[in-house]
Amino acid sequence: MTVTELKGMTWDHPRALNSLVASNDLLKSSLGISISWDARSLLAFGDQHISEFYKDYDLMIIDHPHVPDAVHAGAVLPFEELLSADELAILARTSVGPSHDSYFYQGKHWALAIDTAAQVSAFRPDMSDASPVFWSDVLDLAKTGKLLWPYKPVDAYSTFATLMAQKGAPLAASKLFIEEDTALEVLSMLVELAALVPDFCSKSNPIDIAEELSSGDTYSHGICLYGYSNYSHTGFRKHRLVYEDVPSFDGLASGSQIGGAGIAISSTTSNPTAASRASLLLSLPEIQSTTYGLSGGQPGNLMAWKNHRLNEVTAGFYSNTLRTLERSWVRPRLLGWPDVQFQISLVIHKVLMESKFNKATVNQIAGLYSRYIKE
Repeated sequence: MTVTELKGMTWDHPRALNSLVASNDLLKSSLGISISWDARSLLAFGDQHISEFYKDYDLMIIDHPHVPDAVHAGAVLPFEELLSADELAILARTSVGPSHDSYFYQGKHWALAIDTAAQVSAFRPDMSDASPVFWSDVLDLAKTGKLLWPYKPVDAYSTFATLMAQKGAPLAASKLFIEEDTALEVLSMLVELAALVPDFCSKSNPIDIAEELSSGDTYSHGICLYGYSNYSHTGFRKHRLVYEDVPSFDGLASGSQIGGAGIAISSTTSNPTAASRASLLLSLPEIQSTTYGLSGGQPGNLMAWKNHRLNEVTAGFYSNTLRTLERSWVRPRLLGWPDVQFQISLVIHKVLMESKFNKATVNQIAGLYSRYIKE
């Protein structure tokens, strides 16, 4: 059988890279397609513009806020031109929460939800029985010295956005972009929380916190971590983690900022048909529930999240956090959003480091939105 060779770009973590590599043999046997994957850092995944590298690849794993910039740069192809309406409808019905629609922009889908994540909680089952449900529980736990919260700039922003949504004032919900009184309440709470967790949290992302929890014996809980099911697999690290819903004010796990990753097709690919067929199969249960999920991937397909085997090998990761995903908040798809998100993250991180903010801080955030959003 002749094999069609494609080249892809993902991000550098076993959740992203190992799962794709492990699925390659199934792609070959099913479609006669093989994909060679490169990987960039998690920071680059969140901040680097797709226009900087799309010409070198057939397929790219991307973050949904980058879709408008990629579309306006002419870097990606719409799946409406490559898949049938029925195929897209199947993906829409079997996507986790709003994952599928998070890649919808200007009437078309520009990526398929191959991976899904949101801010959730994690704990060590040998040190505790559960994660905190309410934010009041979080603050009480933080006072014991057992809680970790990653607030590296982008993660500080992510928690800020989650809390704004949980309080009923999500960012960009109105022309004002940010509701002042709610923002001041949220900043006050985050300043309090930052003062209670270890200093190294200010330089940590969710992977760093998961590594600390799973490798050491000092801390028992992490909150507002993007879920990484790898750490719930037996043998991945010294200690297994259990993930549960994000803390909330009402106990219903609403408002968590959804992340995850989609598979997109470069506009410069020489074989868009093969790229689209590979993208579709990688997004369906045949791969998502088997090679992809069992190799540490974090599927975007709901059938995989409900798969008994995947939940068994991940200490119930998927069933424990599905409510959070279903009630999550989607960042707006606006041209310039990656830049405004990055700039806001620096402001919020500075607030947490200095424990100082006022109404001018909120006005500064609003000004960044006006400066960087292009539509």
